[in-house]
Amino acid sequence: MAVRGRHRRYQPNRINRASLTVTAGGAGMALPLIGTGVAQAADVDTWNKVAACESTNRWHVNTGNGYYGGLQFAQSTWEAYGGTRYAARADLATKDQQIAVAEKVLDGQGPGAWPQCSVRAGLTQGGDTPDIHPAGTTRKTSVQDVQPQTTPQSRAGTAEMYTVVRGDTLSGIAESQQVKGGWQGLYAANRTAIGADPDLILPGQRLALRGKAAPTKTRPASPATSSPEKKTSSDRQAADREAAEREKQSTTASRSLVAPVSSPTGTPYRRAGSSWSKGYHTGVDFPVPTGTSVKSVGAGQVVEAGWGGSFGYQVVIRHTDGRYSQYAHLSAISVKAGQSVGAGQRIGRSGSTGNSTGPHLHFEVRTGPGFGADIDPVAYLRAGGVRI
Repeated sequence: MAVRGRHRRYQPNRINRASLTVTAGGAGMALPLIGTGVAQAADVDTWNKVAACESTNRWHVNTGNGYYGGLQFAQSTWEAYGGTRYAARADLATKDQQIAVAEKVLDGQGPGAWPQCSVRAGLTQGGDTPDIHPAGTTRKTSVQDVQPQTTPQSRAGTAEMYTVVRGDTLSGIAESQQVKGGWQGLYAANRTAIGADPDLILPGQRLALRGKAAPTKTRPASPATSSPEKKTSSDRQAADREAAEREKQSTTASRSLVAPVSSPTGTPYRRAGSSWSKGYHTGVDFPVPTGTSVKSVGAGQVVEAGWGGSFGYQVVIRHTDGRYSQYAHLSAISVKAGQSVGAGQRIGRSGSTGNSTGPHLHFEVRTGPGFGADIDPVAYLRAGGVRI
């Protein structure tokens, strides 16, 4: 009989994640350890390797597990080692600022603060001082460092990408971000991601801003090109036809979903309890042995494939209907980010990685790519014709 595994609240340990927390005098207050030996340091390349192990190099990640940024700082440690001089949390700081704080942690606690990843990355004492600029005056935040689920719009406004939030329109984004070519230029640069209807954009989508227009004090002269809402009648009819076709294709696709594994369900969606960080189970579990083939429930594009903190190794797919599916605790991954997949295509094998009590597949369906946007996965599959 297969083990019926489930999640529990993420608890860092020597195997999965460094605690990065020091207590003194039993008071529970996080304090840096003052060492008397040789100061410790590591070059940027070594810190990149640590981040690759801890967070798959997602320097602004916040998965809701209580650890933040590329090096997975506990909040108490971030505060104790002076991180708040840069940002309230590690995931809101730049890569250089996180490394600067990590240098202090390394000097205070040694490489044992990252017990597993320090070994993998070759993080040792007495390394080279990193070439970093924590003040943020000489480096520009790269597009790679901007994560859709954690990026404040204040930062997105200066990056080359923009994360859509509820209430956004292409015309509004184009105007506020001063995009060359207005909403038409923004739509042309992101047509693949948006689809046939420029009026339909979803929270969590990331749009390439490309080149920005020079600031102007007046609006464009032509009202026909100022916003999607003022398109000509023929343009609107064409857009309506394309939207109808897209809806038809989406409906057809939604009726041809498949189950991620061949198994009855275990822990159901929304089961309440302190075992889960949101106070309830955000997905549904399928108790299957390690190595069971895991399939994409529908056609779409892989947006994440790698380590997901308490979810272990995971795959996240964006489907043609705008929904996202997540497959967690995998033992092997067969796809990579950016790859297109079809319904029923194998994307990995089940396992028990991350915060898991036994082999199983944790499956979620979300309205956005990040944690906390969950919907009923069983209802979604049943609406697509899957019998569970």
